[in-house]
Amino acid sequence: MIGIDLEKIDKAPDNWSEVFDYKEDIPNLKQELLTLGRDYNNVLVVGNGGSITSFDAIVYALNSRKKVKSVWTMDPFFLNKVKKEYPKNNTIVVAVSKSGNTLGQIESLLFFKEYDIVAVTQKGSGTLFEIANKMGWKIIEHPEVGGRFSAGTSSTLTSALLAGIDVNEIQKGLIEGYKNLKDKAFALSKYYFEYEKRGYNEIYISIYNEALSHFQNLIIQLMHESVCKNGKGQSFYAALAPESQHHTNQRFLGGKKNVIGTFLIINKPVSDIKLDIPKKIADVNYKGSKLKILDSLSLNFALLAEYYGTKRDADKNQVPNVTISIEKIGERSVGQLISFWHLVAFYSSIMRGVNPFDQPAVENSKNITLQIIKEKL
Repeated sequence: MIGIDLEKIDKAPDNWSEVFDYKEDIPNLKQELLTLGRDYNNVLVVGNGGSITSFDAIVYALNSRKKVKSVWTMDPFFLNKVKKEYPKNNTIVVAVSKSGNTLGQIESLLFFKEYDIVAVTQKGSGTLFEIANKMGWKIIEHPEVGGRFSAGTSSTLTSALLAGIDVNEIQKGLIEGYKNLKDKAFALSKYYFEYEKRGYNEIYISIYNEALSHFQNLIIQLMHESVCKNGKGQSFYAALAPESQHHTNQRFLGGKKNVIGTFLIINKPVSDIKLDIPKKIADVNYKGSKLKILDSLSLNFALLAEYYGTKRDADKNQVPNVTISIEKIGERSVGQLISFWHLVAFYSSIMRGVNPFDQPAVENSKNITLQIIKEKL
């Protein structure tokens, strides 16, 4: 279960959203994918925002048994590189867009039009649906759940199934998180909100494990698109630690006092390494000690020591910070962590009186982009 080191955990209000009650019919989804008639070594997922951020967080944390790549840009350099690495004879492309009207996603997708393709989109309307229908691609229905909250739907689970992920355990983790983590999510939302009133407008997410590194885009998207409306909300940015300690800690601890630190750690990683210091260098000096103090040192312990060093420095300098911890990485805990941030985004929006499920500024920029293309033509 997810841990959080806030002293006060208030009971979450009863207000709820049916979005969190949605449960994908996984056996039916598996049956749909069997009609593809074959297994693929490689999976390309073409989408933007919520269509890929949850999948990226899951597949990177759990090391899928397939070779997987997300395509989120129409950059020719990137697309050509991907096509070379993922040949069409053993690659399945999953095109994900709830509305089916995301221009950039369609532009990127058409570069792979000769591949085997599955389209996950709303049936009966939208450009992606029409393209898939005319091209004879497999179509899987995307439910009425917005992209950034769609980790438990066909939007994410289709790609995860094709990548060999145990989606049943992901689903269990999501359900457990929605049920059991409401109070903790509400407490973090309230913590952020109270500090925002005091001028703390930035949240720095410091991630102390490589397995969780792709959660940064999901968290940023959830909090920006859900909360930042009508002149309200905080800016989120994330970095992978301990590398970030060599640059962003200077901003976090030494810069303007308007940043809340949020540390994301795993208590029990799946593997460990212990250092073996050669005798010939055991007596080499390091800051008044000898290198032999590192002999048999657990590198997981060393990683957590970096976290504790930063946290203690933040506490000493009275920089607000909170730690979110996972006991160990796995399908269920990954699902719980996603549902936790879903809830934080939801409660944070409600506290500020904004709609958690729309993104008007995002849609406006997309419309302007289309107009620019029309003018050029």
